[in-house]
Amino acid sequence: MNIVIQGLGEMGASLALILNQVADNHVIGIDINQNTLDYAIKHQIISESGSDLIMVADRADVIILATPINGIKESLKQLAGITLKPQVIVTDAGSTKNEILQVANKVLVNTAFVGGHAMAGTHKSGVAEANKNLYQQVPYFLIPNQVGKAYVERLKNIFKPLAADFTTIDVEAHDHLMAMISDVPHIAAFALMNTAVKQLGSSDNFGRYVAGGFTDTTRIAASDAKLWTDILLSNRESVLENNQALIDELQEINQTIADNDANKLQEMIQTAHDARQNLLSRKQHE
Repeated sequence: MNIVIQGLGEMGASLALILNQVADNHVIGIDINQNTLDYAIKHQIISESGSDLIMVADRADVIILATPINGIKESLKQLAGITLKPQVIVTDAGSTKNEILQVANKVLVNTAFVGGHAMAGTHKSGVAEANKNLYQQVPYFLIPNQVGKAYVERLKNIFKPLAADFTTIDVEAHDHLMAMISDVPHIAAFALMNTAVKQLGSSDNFGRYVAGGFTDTTRIAASDAKLWTDILLSNRESVLENNQALIDELQEINQTIADNDANKLQEMIQTAHDARQNLLSRKQHE
């Protein structure tokens, strides 16, 4: 089976590494960076390399688009201009889906598209971060178009070596969920880091004083700037709605402190504490 993966960052390279270990698979990696391709070949992450998706797409049984969201949309339009295998499955790794699915439905009318998004990955990036265990037991959302619905089980079987927890979900429900549990936390980390710099000066100066709370809360502020710009702008409506909810909560905490209302403040903190403990308990038992 020929599997073409465009974009060999952490997510795409990890997919390639896992799928390329299956004897019947021939993984072709596509990337604009020749050093990335050379590394992937040298470390047997892929079996074949190339810089142009269109040059190899007609050979593919599965095409995985693992670039930033704007790149995924552009690649879908390019794929519409060539003849693909009749039973090909096109999927992606974008973390928001509405815009991507709209493009797929418009330009790949008769092609099976199954949007994909795994709750995996770190703030790190690049082919050197390829990890054969990255997808194990993590939620992996599948969002098919009308044609793709008949191909979901086939894609899950192809992706079985990932050992992920596959879940089919509606596109609107997916993007609203991601806005709250992924997008807004990143915004909070970006904002906290920027605020600290504005209040305290360069992080070189105050960094030696920070403890675990600040370090843990701002870890994802080290995420790729271009990638997260694309993600946040591609999910604007849900991001704005959920980010406003966070702003409202912060304003309520601010007002509670201004009112010197110890009882209410303790109640708000306790509510958060209990929810966090419940979250950890559920994850430990999954």
